[in-house]
Amino acid sequence: MKIINYFADLLFRYQKILEIIAIFLLCLTISFRFTNFQTVWLWSNYTYIAVVLVVMLILIALTWIQIEKNKTRSLIEGIKNEIETDKPNTDNHLEELSVRQKQVFDLIVNGKSNKEIMNELSIELSTLKTHINKIYKTLGIDTRKQLRKYKNQIN
Repeated sequence: MKIINYFADLLFRYQKILEIIAIFLLCLTISFRFTNFQTVWLWSNYTYIAVVLVVMLILIALTWIQIEKNKTRSLIEGIKNEIETDKPNTDNHLEELSVRQKQVFDLIVNGKSNKEIMNELSIELSTLKTHINKIYKTLGIDTRKQLRKYKNQIN
């Protein structure tokens, strides 16, 4: 398996040379000779050489396609890994909240109104709104409904 990976890596590095060889073989395959106002295909007497050139050309084209598939696959895996590392972990976000913000979070999830939360925690409306905005920002949420869904997803 290591040999195959080494060979694939080597071909990947020299892909441009592979393209040049393919173009050269194509030109060589369709070569003509011009003599005495006649056009003659270069391989008319040696068709087996033309067949070998075409087979080599097909093999190079298939190899080039495999290299492109591997490039695409590695790019897709890289993007998936990048997305996975950027994806927020819901447990960590709750840990970022302060004790008071967690209390506000629990009261909102339990369906309490702003007035009820203010009375229970003995805080002003401006303080409550600051806590709510911080919770929304930390959790990436915009509404109380989303906050309840968030709590349900955790449970």
